[in-house]
Amino acid sequence: MTEKRANVSGSEDKIKYVCGVLFTVIYTAYLLVFGGAAKEAARAALSVCLEVIFTTVFPFSVAAEMLISSGICAFLGKTAAKPLARLFNLSYSGAGIFLLGLFGGYPTGAAGASRLYSKGEICRAEAEVLISYTNNATPAFMITFIGGLLGSRRTGLICYAVNVCSAVLWAVLVRKKTYSKQKETTEVQTDFSFGRSVLSCGAAALNICFFIIIYSVVCSALTLIPVPYVSHVLPPFIELTSGAAVLAGAGAGGRLTASLLCAASSFSGLCVASQVTAVSKRAGLSVKYYVCGKIFQTFVSFIAFFIIYPHILT
Repeated sequence: MTEKRANVSGSEDKIKYVCGVLFTVIYTAYLLVFGGAAKEAARAALSVCLEVIFTTVFPFSVAAEMLISSGICAFLGKTAAKPLARLFNLSYSGAGIFLLGLFGGYPTGAAGASRLYSKGEICRAEAEVLISYTNNATPAFMITFIGGLLGSRRTGLICYAVNVCSAVLWAVLVRKKTYSKQKETTEVQTDFSFGRSVLSCGAAALNICFFIIIYSVVCSALTLIPVPYVSHVLPPFIELTSGAAVLAGAGAGGRLTASLLCAASSFSGLCVASQVTAVSKRAGLSVKYYVCGKIFQTFVSFIAFFIIYPHILT
């Protein structure tokens, strides 16, 4: 049995290596042949970083980090989120992360859950499940950016609500996978430091920008492929911000475009998935629930928004 597992693991490593080499060759060839397009994509991504990441995500990340390190997150969970803790079978600290994940943007949930796990405030099972449904777009991003692409801030708000509902549904489905005993008596550790919070979140914001730039370049390569579903539908599932603009400008039907944008927002893109994976792996956590959860939330968001879209217009 051990030998069989070793063979499977070896085969997976070989597949990953081959895929990595293939991607490297194609990516490098694209940079050499279409350097101008790649440069423009990188410049546009850098603009997104300056206008979104450093002005919206970074300040809130600092706030979230301070809420966690000061113990306020656990306090909020204990005083204001007790029903959530019971509903999702979470500790009070985990319930606090759930609330932060609804408003903090990607990848606040993964960073917060990993932080609590590293501090010993939540167990591994709870951290891994939390990561699967606490990485969501901010309301401002959905209302302003996605709503702007769809021509209505109200539509963006409804899209955000659908995303949240799909995450909540997944949270209910996997509640039994978390640690069943509520840890009301667990002593909350505090190591509050404003300076450390700013520096750590600043480094995280830079990492996010690095991912956005690379994945935006990949999206620009996809737009050159003369296949509509590849050149227009795939980009937002690779990098949401730049890809959403590509999909919105493709000229597809309003209902289909809006539903795909809602689904892509729920999925968050491979760019965010890479960030979540990096944060989780650094803490020694598995992303198996995250992968399954995002696939589930993507399909639920698409179907739900496709059904309710005609009613939004009335």
